[in-house]
Amino acid sequence: MNHCYKITLLSVLMIIFFSTVRAQENRELLLGPMDVFVPHWELGVEAGAGYDVGEDKFANLITPAVQVTAAYHFNEFLAARLAVSGFQSKNLYVFPEEKYKWNFVQPALDLKLDLSSLFLGWVPENTFRPYAYLGAGLNVSFNNDDAVNADKRWGVDFEKLWRDNRLNPVVRGGLGFDWWFNDKIALTGDACANMLPDHYNSKYGKYDNRDWHITAMLGLRFRLGDANKHTEPVWGEPPVVNPQPAKITRDQVDLTVNVQFIINQSIIRDTETGKLQELIYFLQQHPEAHVLLTGYADKETGTPSINERLSRERADAVANYLSTHGISSYRIHKDHKGDRIQPFDFPPQNRVCICIVLNRRYL
Repeated sequence: MNHCYKITLLSVLMIIFFSTVRAQENRELLLGPMDVFVPHWELGVEAGAGYDVGEDKFANLITPAVQVTAAYHFNEFLAARLAVSGFQSKNLYVFPEEKYKWNFVQPALDLKLDLSSLFLGWVPENTFRPYAYLGAGLNVSFNNDDAVNADKRWGVDFEKLWRDNRLNPVVRGGLGFDWWFNDKIALTGDACANMLPDHYNSKYGKYDNRDWHITAMLGLRFRLGDANKHTEPVWGEPPVVNPQPAKITRDQVDLTVNVQFIINQSIIRDTETGKLQELIYFLQQHPEAHVLLTGYADKETGTPSINERLSRERADAVANYLSTHGISSYRIHKDHKGDRIQPFDFPPQNRVCICIVLNRRYL
């Protein structure tokens, strides 16, 4: 009796084991492990030199400059940054010659663009990240005693002399870089052009020109929290879908679109662009969604090596089409199966790139 019981138990375990293995064999990797951007804060502190455009020698108009920043990164390429800069400005009154200086503090709000992510796509491993920004703020100038005393002492005709404090609107823009030593600390460099009203330096400019204060600084950037997270792979059944284009409605979350190609080509035909336009519209309406592009090839034509290349090129062609029509590259994930997997029974239908849209909750 015990012997029969053991045989029965062993048989049940073997059935469960082989059923599990078979189920695993039938599963397909829909979305591999990847890094997903995480919104986060960054703090920075910088110091360097400022330069006021004026009539003295360049070296004589250089002043110290400092800046403290706090930036929130909404996505891979866009951030809002609060910057507080300041210290000192200098200038020269030519005749009679009189050098003078004053101090200022300047809070500003900038929009910051990560240029590497914007043009090359977001790659978490990139340590060097150039950026550009544009912003506006309020320059609070004070301690203009040098100009005031010169006006009293020599009768210097400062056409726009100001006393006490002065509030000046400022528009600014610049370029910079972050060079990340690790996930938390970066060396940062920043060059900024600040456009101010003509009375900023107490003088009347020719044709009532604006005054310019230029800064160049180096410092450190500190990241608060994580900039990305590593997701687990998504598994599912192999895609066996109708070769007709999927009907896309606005309220769908997940959908499949098939882009068909002709034999030995990876060029998107005019007859297929309508499907991609519907897919683009769907992705625009669902900014949280990502799309997995998987290229396939017909195993009854060509060789395995040719079909491997062809399936990759088909996925690349669809990815490029989506990117050039406004879909961010970080939402596009590519894969190719060559002729190793045939999703359709009719061989010519396997000359395809299958586009599977997944809601972000699956990532």
